[in-house]
Amino acid sequence: MTQKTFKSKAAKEFASQLDVNGDNEIDDLEIMERKIRLENDNAKQDQQRYMVWFSAVSVTAYIAVLMTDLVPLDRLDHLSSIGSTWVLSNMGIIGAFIASSAFVRNGKG
Repeated sequence: MTQKTFKSKAAKEFASQLDVNGDNEIDDLEIMERKIRLENDNAKQDQQRYMVWFSAVSVTAYIAVLMTDLVPLDRLDHLSSIGSTWVLSNMGIIGAFIASSAFVRNGKG
């Protein structure tokens, strides 16, 4: 592996983040650890997006079904009490995702 010298301050800071063990050398193991960490973070973010999309679609479908004649009026009271809690919890999931995304994007997280 060839050794490189970094001249700019930003490059030196980035290199120091990659140098996990502090020996001023970035070896293949450190690069692989960083790559695995980035892949895991990416997979985690993908799963969070899937969860939010599922919540949004399922709430929309639930409301659409309740607005049609698929549900008899006598069952509507039973479904609305359970459904209100379920809809609020799904909206909480969506709201938390949006808030955390904005928090991280603004550099505070």
